[in-house]
Amino acid sequence: MSRSLVKNHISRLNRVRNAAESRRGYLRLDKNENILDLPESITERLIQEINSEFVTSYPEVDTLYKKLAKKEKCAVDQIYLSSGSDAAIKSVFEAFVNPGDDVLMLSPTYAMFYVYVKMFEAKNHEMKYGDDLSFSVEALLSTIKKIKPKLVCIANPNSPTGTIIEEEKLLEVIKLCKKTKSVVLIDEAYYLYYPNTCAKFINQFDNLVVTRTFSKAFGMASARLGFALGSKEMIDHLHKTRPMYETNAYAVKLAEIVLDNYASIKKNIAVALKGKKYLEKALNKSGFSYFKSYSNFVLIDVGSQQKAKKGTEKLFKKRIIVKSGFSDVPLNRCIRINIGNEDQMKHFMGAFNEIFLKL
Repeated sequence: MSRSLVKNHISRLNRVRNAAESRRGYLRLDKNENILDLPESITERLIQEINSEFVTSYPEVDTLYKKLAKKEKCAVDQIYLSSGSDAAIKSVFEAFVNPGDDVLMLSPTYAMFYVYVKMFEAKNHEMKYGDDLSFSVEALLSTIKKIKPKLVCIANPNSPTGTIIEEEKLLEVIKLCKKTKSVVLIDEAYYLYYPNTCAKFINQFDNLVVTRTFSKAFGMASARLGFALGSKEMIDHLHKTRPMYETNAYAVKLAEIVLDNYASIKKNIAVALKGKKYLEKALNKSGFSYFKSYSNFVLIDVGSQQKAKKGTEKLFKKRIIVKSGFSDVPLNRCIRINIGNEDQMKHFMGAFNEIFLKL
């Protein structure tokens, strides 16, 4: 009998390749990207920085660490750069989760949480949202007391639900986890769309790590750059798991330039939030319900899973890409779209009404 070369638990992990089709030239509303144009001054400065020496040299990250530390009002040794926030999350699992450890998360939530639980052979415990996307923090606290998990994963705002846990309640979770010797991972991928943050507590709790990404509000999805914030001790542990270089030079340089143009990013966010208000008003006029979202996307209830699937296909033919195919109630009868400016939302709503009012 031939011996399998792959680890047993990895062979059971089901992952699919990213779609091969190009999304360029479409109205991209499916992956929660910031689809508003970055100022030309940012891209022009990046182009000016790229020469032969830049390309042939390994990344130099010190300047970005210092810029981030100034922005986040923390020490450089409280930051860990990573290739996307998912790599920072993976480092948390690498540093703290042993095979058989209990990991507690909200469900449904960020897909990579589930992947890393399986990759690191942990035991997954899911706290389910209600059919109306309500969530009981009291039940979460009770479960923490009961199982004393090694790691608690909370995306705030959460994806794909767009919901939040209020700061006061998150503090209860963090304080309890301090007593149960549990690490708390707060993923703030949609920070700036929802500006409340737990980063201000990293000096108070050495069991807390906050992860962020440059892919959403900062409009840098192609660069695959993220970071983690925590106590010096927490970040020291994460650095032990890092590859030779945390990320690539292109991502580092672009982030430096974007942080220098932070005011432009804030303007972009304000434009997107204005587009979101337009979208909500237009949906109210159309008679379609949606779930309140604190992030850069909106879940629209179109009535059934079948309508969501058919409508998504028809929108694609109009070169508009949206997300559907969710399995959990009530998401299964929804399409999800990330927000853009008012003109982009008007374009979407014109196609949406034309298609979904007839389904």
